[in-house]
Amino acid sequence: MSGSQSIGTSADSWIGAAGSGVLRVLRRHAAADGGRVALRYLDRGEREADSASYVSLDRDARVIAARLRAAGAAGRPVLVALPQGLDYVRCFLGCLYAGAIAVPTPGWDDPRAAERVAAIVGQADPALVIAEPRAGADALLVAPGELLQGADDGVQIDPAPGDVAFLQYTSGSTSRPKGVAITHGNIAANLEMIRLAFGQDAADTTVSWLPLHHDMGLIGGVLEPLYLGASAVLMSPLAFLQRPARWLHAISEYDASTCGAPNFGYEFCARMVGEEQIQGLDLSGWKLAFCGAEPVRAGTLERFAARFGACGFDPRAFYPCYGMAEATLFVTGGRTGEGATVVRDLAGLAGAASVSGATVSCGFPRLGCEVALLEPGADRAVAAGAVGEIVVAGPQVSPGFWQADVGVVADEGRLAELGGRRYLRSGDLGRMVDGNLHVVGRLRNMVILRGANIHAEDVEQTVAQLPGASGLGAIAVLPVTEADEEGFVLVCELARGAGPEAVVLPGLAAAVAAAHGILPRETLLVAAGGIRRTLSGKLQREATRAAWREGSLEVLARHVPVRGRGAA
Repeated sequence: MSGSQSIGTSADSWIGAAGSGVLRVLRRHAAADGGRVALRYLDRGEREADSASYVSLDRDARVIAARLRAAGAAGRPVLVALPQGLDYVRCFLGCLYAGAIAVPTPGWDDPRAAERVAAIVGQADPALVIAEPRAGADALLVAPGELLQGADDGVQIDPAPGDVAFLQYTSGSTSRPKGVAITHGNIAANLEMIRLAFGQDAADTTVSWLPLHHDMGLIGGVLEPLYLGASAVLMSPLAFLQRPARWLHAISEYDASTCGAPNFGYEFCARMVGEEQIQGLDLSGWKLAFCGAEPVRAGTLERFAARFGACGFDPRAFYPCYGMAEATLFVTGGRTGEGATVVRDLAGLAGAASVSGATVSCGFPRLGCEVALLEPGADRAVAAGAVGEIVVAGPQVSPGFWQADVGVVADEGRLAELGGRRYLRSGDLGRMVDGNLHVVGRLRNMVILRGANIHAEDVEQTVAQLPGASGLGAIAVLPVTEADEEGFVLVCELARGAGPEAVVLPGLAAAVAAAHGILPRETLLVAAGGIRRTLSGKLQREATRAAWREGSLEVLARHVPVRGRGAA
């Protein structure tokens, strides 16, 4: 296999501090510097409503663990179905301290996630569900306040690396949830990888609005700072979505050095934070702005840097990275302080026709993790410079999915073997440039037209940059196949406060055809909130496509081109 198509580092000794396990590390912080503030929570993203020192966090987790053990939850799944807040963290850690298997989910009472949470309960078969008391009478439910009433039973466990710590339910169909089993060894390895990649220590502060039931919010926003003995400031995703300036002002107020979000979070700030909201904003202390979870867009980073450069934001702080829930969180990242590396001239690279526009480097893996690019559906490496499916191997990769009746089951359909090592297929597409991974999109979010691969994310980016898109809040491209012919539906969501007359659908469709050589099957304008999203705000193309097929999208306007079969 070509060296440019597989990158990795020696596994010589990630064991060290990380190998001792996250629980032992937390106990050490509580004993050594227990009075240090570990966590703060900002109500509405503005007012400090709760805080916890390392010693109080350790004490509360031990008390919760004692109650869970007494209830027979050790070794069994326990749902943490709470709203965003420090009780979420206390109860998650309490599960780990008890030897239970934590299952982070959205809040039990969140109507947007009710179907999903119910499906997770059915799949995970939990011993208990930790939820607020107003959630109603249910034999499985226990309130966090009830768990905190008690005493430490003195039992101290030290899980084996292979013991399952928590189940990360990935975004997707709510009717068929899959819980990725993350072991204590996976957590330990990934936290150490992030520490080395980010160059962080106990002096760093993080501010995060990311949901605690998602891998980036839980691992990156909470467990990594706690592993370092650092400090984290949390707020709810809703507080950010209502007013994204709250995140930036918290970064300024707490002089946070390490904060991040998916690409859409930076785009949202660049578009929605007005001039009056940046008064007094000081982002000069923000040294590492990680960006991952979805393809990183050079244009987004440029717009964010231009918008907030006057506030002291240094574009060298940008840290594009790549990760996935099945690899705990982090897979690849670059070197700190170098900013984003963008490849704009793809003409000299093999397979360049399959990628449009600029691509951003997401760096390289650490500590025994390896990344390769394979031909989709085959255990063969792609040619140098070509696009292929990203596959990952390493100590942070999950052993498989959870099945309540048998435990952890390997996902054989997603495993690939290369050079005697087993890799997990990501479903993501990427290319290697100068030994660094560039992510181009999702395998299933792609249309193949006349031999050329057209990525949904690229088309969405094209539309977002058009002058006629100023009245749009979001764009979703939905690949569809009808009569054995591939194509896509372009769904444009009206921005809040904008009028539908500001959006000319035929013009948007024509611009897409000019840029990508394919005309949308139909172009729709839907009301604000019409495009389906996860609770963290990421597009859910599968759910939106299902709504389109069912006719349940709230369509304000529709453009269907007049053309012959297969015309572009």
